[in-house]
Amino acid sequence: MRLLKVGNRMAALRVRLEEKFTLPERFKGTVVEKWASYWKGLLRDYSEVAAGVIKESYAKPKKTLAYGTCIIALYQTAKNNPDHLAFMTLLRKQTNRMITLPPAQQNPESAEYLIMLERAINQKKLRLLSLGFFTLMWVDMYDEDDCTYPAICEYTTVGLLNFHERIIDVGFWNQFWRLKWKMRNYDINYL
Repeated sequence: MRLLKVGNRMAALRVRLEEKFTLPERFKGTVVEKWASYWKGLLRDYSEVAAGVIKESYAKPKKTLAYGTCIIALYQTAKNNPDHLAFMTLLRKQTNRMITLPPAQQNPESAEYLIMLERAINQKKLRLLSLGFFTLMWVDMYDEDDCTYPAICEYTTVGLLNFHERIIDVGFWNQFWRLKWKMRNYDINYL
């Protein structure tokens, strides 16, 4: 319960600082005094908010726990959001696993998915859209360096209504989940 007195401590500290730091007479009534009073008011407002948050966290611990858990979870998902490098690393790893098998023992579904990804990369049609907490991987209709009219015309590009049809994978928590799902049984003789 010592932290409940944080507001009193902050007020006492503010009074002591105001007593120690006073503006000289030459700055009275100038822009410097207005600037200093603005920052003092801002500091006072934020210190009151911080003290209020601490008091409310003691009054409603379940709500505080829920908010804290949500904030930490969102921070961790944003921190572990996969990028292009993570995708290429996972693709190489899965391709190397697939290469170790003879073609007769490869699962056709896994092999076709890897071939489709490799073709999209070679044709420069594979795009990643990071949305902060997760990443969408989709295949565009045209090469990223294509300068022909259909490629740059806004009416022939992928629209918002049919964008969901082009999504081929979702990246979350340093994994691309469809790639992982397709490669779970990459061996036909998998037990």
